[in-house]
Amino acid sequence: MLLDSGGEQKINERWEQSRLVACALYSCILLTQGSDIHTFANAVRLTAKVRVGLRHQFLENRSRSSMPPRLLPPSCRTVFMFCLAACRVMDTVHGRILGNNVALFFDDGLDLARPSSHIELWMTNVLDDARHIRCPSSISFAMFRMSSKLDTITDIVQHQRAGGRMLFDGMVLAVTQCRVADVLEPVLSSTTPRLRLDFIACPYEAAGLEIERLELYRLNEATRDSCGMYAFHKWLEHRICSWSMEADTRRLLLDNEAPFNVSRELQDCSNLDDLQWIRSTRPISLDVADSARMQQRKANVLRLASLERPPFVIFERHSDGTISGFKGYCYEIIHALQKIYNFTYEVDQPKDNTYGTVMANGSWNGMIGMIKEQVIDIGVGPFSVTYSRSKAVDFTVAFYEEPTGILIPPPAEDNRLLACTKPFRLEVWLSLLLCATTLPIVLWKYLQLVWKTYQTAATANIENSRKENHFQEKCPALAKQYFFVLGVLIGQSGQKLPSLGFSPRLLGAFWCLSAVVFASAYVGILVGFLSIPRLSPIISSLEELPGSKLEWGVQRGTALETLFTEATTGVYKTIGEGLLRQPKALVDVNTDGIQRVTNGSYAFIKEKSYLEFAVEEDYARSGSCRLSMAKQEFFKVNFAFALPAASPLKTLLDKKILQLMETGLGEYWKRIHWPRSNRKCDDVKGSSAPKSLGLTDLQGAFLILAIGFGTASLIFAAEGLVKVLR
Repeated sequence: MLLDSGGEQKINERWEQSRLVACALYSCILLTQGSDIHTFANAVRLTAKVRVGLRHQFLENRSRSSMPPRLLPPSCRTVFMFCLAACRVMDTVHGRILGNNVALFFDDGLDLARPSSHIELWMTNVLDDARHIRCPSSISFAMFRMSSKLDTITDIVQHQRAGGRMLFDGMVLAVTQCRVADVLEPVLSSTTPRLRLDFIACPYEAAGLEIERLELYRLNEATRDSCGMYAFHKWLEHRICSWSMEADTRRLLLDNEAPFNVSRELQDCSNLDDLQWIRSTRPISLDVADSARMQQRKANVLRLASLERPPFVIFERHSDGTISGFKGYCYEIIHALQKIYNFTYEVDQPKDNTYGTVMANGSWNGMIGMIKEQVIDIGVGPFSVTYSRSKAVDFTVAFYEEPTGILIPPPAEDNRLLACTKPFRLEVWLSLLLCATTLPIVLWKYLQLVWKTYQTAATANIENSRKENHFQEKCPALAKQYFFVLGVLIGQSGQKLPSLGFSPRLLGAFWCLSAVVFASAYVGILVGFLSIPRLSPIISSLEELPGSKLEWGVQRGTALETLFTEATTGVYKTIGEGLLRQPKALVDVNTDGIQRVTNGSYAFIKEKSYLEFAVEEDYARSGSCRLSMAKQEFFKVNFAFALPAASPLKTLLDKKILQLMETGLGEYWKRIHWPRSNRKCDDVKGSSAPKSLGLTDLQGAFLILAIGFGTASLIFAAEGLVKVLR
């Protein structure tokens, strides 16, 4: 709590008035009891000190006077004890109201009443944000300008050295001149924690003094604001808050921690090693022009950039379409960090609606370009961590791992018009046609040879005329062999094996066995195909996409575009060539890609979580499954927030994001923002239960019957025409 003028002044005035009344009452008691003038003068002097604002403890001063309480007359002892109790109550109440008091001393180079320079605005923000530090009681600052209150400062320090009441729980020295700091630093030597803010490089002349230094001049402008605030707040937590705890509590919390060093905290936050830290010297300018950037960060505001990307980033909108708020998985993390670090944020959207890709001239567009140019502080969204991006910006630790999927039109039942041809593939049908064409000819040739053999033997034996006549009656015919082969194949009864020779009959027997296998397989597959609907996805994997009839696309300016267009081998290269070949393959917004898939003959490649969200949202809107996803996933990538290179926020965000994920909050947020799948559009295999066949299922059989009927009618008409012409 910052009480530099108004609030603290009112509280102090009331407290001092009450103490003045108590001390004046005590002075009157001494005077009425005939005390010596020395004792009375001490009481009056004590009253005068209260009037100028010094909070001396009345009892301790009185106990060191020439007249201790036990020497007072009995008639005044009760009144004295009442005054003592009132002073103690006022001390306690005053401490609770003001909480932890820290004295801030600054020289003429700083004007914290009317801040205008960079460092003045920074200090104002730091002091204002200190009220949010979690202490047993709030922190307040009493500010002293050394040109006007140097005598008062000396009195305060001397009082604390003398063992008086602890007026302040800590002291902070902020100076812009080394000479002033070196003069004042020995004066501030006491048992309370002390911190010196160095804005310029000053030598350590006051050797042996236990005062800590925050060397802000070693940081660049990008890291000084956030890391300086972070280190200062850590010092308040360890040095001020901890000393306001009970001894047992402080020992329990601090014994297991490494010794606190504010300079080390500042160095770790700035990501500088020891050598870089020693060599780094960047004096802070106090020009008013340097305050422009700090003014933008006034009140600890972070600049964010986001694109709507459910379920990670969701824009809440008013009825007129304007954005009213932000939610989603990523903003759950931001809101959790906001409670820890006490910041507000402003959100911008990139003008080109892209995450960012490298341009031909080497620059970056989209949010990556905004981050690289430090237009924003954090890119909030599911940024895919890739090698090319990592060379341009920094990333926080990953908070989610996501595979990539393919959104395709829904699977449909196969066409039943040619259902009779579905049981066998083309090569099987060609093989059967070859067998049905050549096998009758082979049988006919075998039978002819056998018949000629028997005919020759019969001619040589004239008396066997009966057998000769038998051979003449059974002379083989080619048409009969065709009817035999086809009849066996289609299961027509009454087919007989040839009666002449063993080899033709053996060949016919094996054909009958093969025909049984062919017919059983055909009938079984056909029955299953007709009675149980089979829903087949258009594609199942990325490898099948180039060979399908689908066009494909990705969102412009994403890591997927870079992945495919920069690939040199494999299916990724094939997909990338298709993107470059098709001018409309890249979409500017995800909804355009979803709509193209709904229209058919298009596949949209995107992260799986977004595709799941799109499928559920489309089903809820249309009531039917118009979208589906390919079974195979590919290209798993880590999601993280993007930061400017060497951003001081990285250390802070990494630590807290890891803690949030380790506590299981990530899974909790996922259950909140991921769509609740109804599983209605997930199964692409269809039902396993048989169904009754309809005309649509048997349309192929009716087609064959119609073709046969038409052919027979034409032959019948031709035969009638021939008879008429004769």
